[in-house]
Amino acid sequence: MRQKNTPKAKSAVAPVEKDPLAHYRLLLWLVFGVNSLVLWWSCIDRYLSPRFLFLSLSLLVGLLLIRRDLRERADWRLHGFDLLMLGWYAMNVASIFWAFSWSEAVFYSQKVLLLFAVYWFVRQMLLRSESTVRQVLRQATYLLTWVVCGILLVQLAVAYGRHGLENEALYDYASAVYGNKSLAADFLFFLLVFNVLFQKEFPRKMFFFSSIGLLTVLIVVLQTRTVYGALAAGILIYFPARAWLEPNFRPVFFKRILPAGVLAGLLLLALIALKGRGNSLAERLNPATYLESVSANERRFVWYKTDLLNQDHYWWGVGNGSWKFWFPSKNIEGGYRLQEQNVIFTRAHNDYLEIRSELGMVGALLFCAIFAVAFFTAIWALRKQSGERQRHDVLVLSIGLLGYCIIQYFDFPRERIEMQVMLAVLLAYLAFHASALWAKLPGIPIRQTAGTFMGLLALGLLFNVVVGWYRVTGEIHTLRAMEAQSRADHRTTIREATAARNLFNEYNDVAIPLQWHEGIAWYYLDQMDPCVTSFEAAYRLNPWSFQIMHNYASALLKHGDTDKAIALLERAVDINPRYDEGKLNLSYAYMQRENFPKALEWLQRIDTIPNPQTEDARRKNREMISRQEAFLKEIQERMR
Repeated sequence: MRQKNTPKAKSAVAPVEKDPLAHYRLLLWLVFGVNSLVLWWSCIDRYLSPRFLFLSLSLLVGLLLIRRDLRERADWRLHGFDLLMLGWYAMNVASIFWAFSWSEAVFYSQKVLLLFAVYWFVRQMLLRSESTVRQVLRQATYLLTWVVCGILLVQLAVAYGRHGLENEALYDYASAVYGNKSLAADFLFFLLVFNVLFQKEFPRKMFFFSSIGLLTVLIVVLQTRTVYGALAAGILIYFPARAWLEPNFRPVFFKRILPAGVLAGLLLLALIALKGRGNSLAERLNPATYLESVSANERRFVWYKTDLLNQDHYWWGVGNGSWKFWFPSKNIEGGYRLQEQNVIFTRAHNDYLEIRSELGMVGALLFCAIFAVAFFTAIWALRKQSGERQRHDVLVLSIGLLGYCIIQYFDFPRERIEMQVMLAVLLAYLAFHASALWAKLPGIPIRQTAGTFMGLLALGLLFNVVVGWYRVTGEIHTLRAMEAQSRADHRTTIREATAARNLFNEYNDVAIPLQWHEGIAWYYLDQMDPCVTSFEAAYRLNPWSFQIMHNYASALLKHGDTDKAIALLERAVDINPRYDEGKLNLSYAYMQRENFPKALEWLQRIDTIPNPQTEDARRKNREMISRQEAFLKEIQERMR
């Protein structure tokens, strides 16, 4: 008998539920974890522009992925702190219109957009699911701690094997992840803060103490006094404040931590008395030696000159990203490395002072208001939060923000993308803990225009992607041009420098216009018409660089335009009164005009490097004296 086909019973397979927070996790991993390790070796600065591009692209993709969820669940009310952050961004954008360099002003301003975007996204994520944010931040902190520390340990081991732990040698080695040892130490401090933030969630105490110990040792070894100050301030506040907030912690504080702190204080006093002479690490651990150091004297000089600049641009400043161009305009007399070693400062090494210079008193007050309001909300949250974990979180986040304030007094975290991410997360978390306060205060509801808000944010991030791409590709060609120039490959230098120039990339890493590289190459190729044209363009883009003036004047002398060359050389020597190369060229220029008294006058004003400490300095002196004697002989012969 033939059997009938019967339908098979369907297997009861439960549908796989899609994780509604998966895209949030991905975005937070990209922003906080991956971004801090991104680099592009072929760039002139392999961290800054690549991370600007990566973060902009990550935020743009993240916005597209979570836009529907944001529309339905986000807090579509811009409260007071949101508006303060947007006001800070608007101030930066407005300054583009009076900035000296449009390309630099745009780049600096759009970094502030990244600060706001990360802040806003993290705040929305915390409102959506704080546990998810904590989980991702905790995992990313673990990963970054061990990856960054592992890389630095290898570099420090190589440095120690070759030079010991000398401070200057460390600059050349501890640079694989953030550019130099100071920026690496800054980042380690924030990793330390986030490790403490999640200390109660470590699977084992051993892991926590290992991370904290390793980070602390590396911070000490990297010898960055700024981070020493931030770390000391954090320790002095954290333990007493935690003992006050947590009754269960008081016995540990009084029996163990306080006696250990007193002992550490006595050791510090002994160190101050000894001053640690003859040992780089001991000297830098001693706060009493800082005011005597070369770096302290150099900073005081830069800050003094910046104050002079600020007096002329009191309310609105010189425009975003323009400090590095305007700084030499007050002349650089008194800055040894600037005058004798052609060192170019592109940062004031004090974010408050640099912002005061670029955005005036209005911008400085607005910037400081961000931190003042954040600390105010932290104090409010400490008083209102009842949970032990929440109060501990606010305490640690506040200490992280205080450390940021200390670091930016001596360093430049506002320039670095990874530091802006850290700041944004700290601000977003503090704003989240003070949500009840902000809910009581006036705000602007924008639910009806949520689509417009997200559209404008997406356009801003898309613009960032374009800017970042042009910066990265421009820097790749710039690096190639500099390498070609170092090996005297002049045709390649011209080709690569020309390819490097675009709307958003006009300078190399020390604020020298890219046309300068072309001018140098044309000069050696003895093509004076394009040489003069290139130097003239470079001079327009940076009219206070005495090196550019000197090179431009040299080309003009060779081209036969002596009067214009003399005017440029005299201005170059006004900016750097110890510029012997410029004085020598002035003597030559006046000799060409047969004004021999003036030629002799400028020749006699050459004073070489005083008390040369290195063989290179002594060699330069010998060469300058030899050229001075040859010029003197030629002038005397032509006077007969």
